Amino acid sequence: MSLWPRRWTVLIGVVVAVLMVCGVVLACATVFPAWLVGPDVGGTALTRVDRLKAENDVRSGLLQSMVGFLALGGVALGAAATLRQIRVNREGNTIGLFAKSIDQLASQDISVRQGGVYAMELLSGLDRGYRPAVHALLTAFVCKRVPWPPAGGTGAAAVGLPDDVSAALAALSRREMITEGDTSELEYVDLRGADLAGMNFRRTCFLGSNLAGAKLAGANLTQATLAQVTLRGSDLSGADLTGADLEGADLDGVVSSAATKWPAGFRP
Repeated sequence: MSLWPRRWTVLIGVVVAVLMVCGVVLACATVFPAWLVGPDVGGTALTRVDRLKAENDVRSGLLQSMVGFLALGGVALGAAATLRQIRVNREGNTIGLFAKSIDQLASQDISVRQGGVYAMELLSGLDRGYRPAVHALLTAFVCKRVPWPPAGGTGAAAVGLPDDVSAALAALSRREMITEGDTSELEYVDLRGADLAGMNFRRTCFLGSNLAGAKLAGANLTQATLAQVTLRGSDLSGADLTGADLEGADLDGVVSSAATKWPAGFRP
């Protein structure tokens, strides 16, 4: 709908409302008093003076009631306008926070990128509408920062995960931005030696990733995709892999315990 039709709709609505109010006020001043008083009271006919006095009393009461209703209407309209302004301000703030967070994730300073991750998580808690975008951005951020095979250097095995990547993984683990039933795409990432103990990576796809030597004790990996994933030497003590896809996974040297839950029918 274009701007002008909206303006005409609002204008017509205001005119109709004003006419209705004027009609009610006119009726309260002329029609209702005579109708409500009637020709007699309890079967006793009223004199002209008594009748006029009674009509004036009724008229005053009706008009005072109208004034009260109009005052309440004004308060309601003011409250509605205030709430609308608060909503507009909040939307403006969240849009600003979202844009700033994206800029922070692209910063050359690792501490600024880490701050951007926290801001993204905060935003997903403030406005549910941003959750899908925040989820996609954080997973893409991890995939770009620590790809497997690494674009250069020795990756996580030598120096551990960068702080910004650790922050993003921790945020994804807390799942504030993940809608129930959605899958996190962390395919072909280098998480060698990463400390992911106790984290929740339910329904996360790690296809083709390298988690050699990763600490996954007590981690929730239910329904996770671990196909073609290198888990060599990783610690899966107490981890829950119920329903996980381990097809082609390298489990050589994996540490497990009696509390480790494997997929149905799987024997390590």
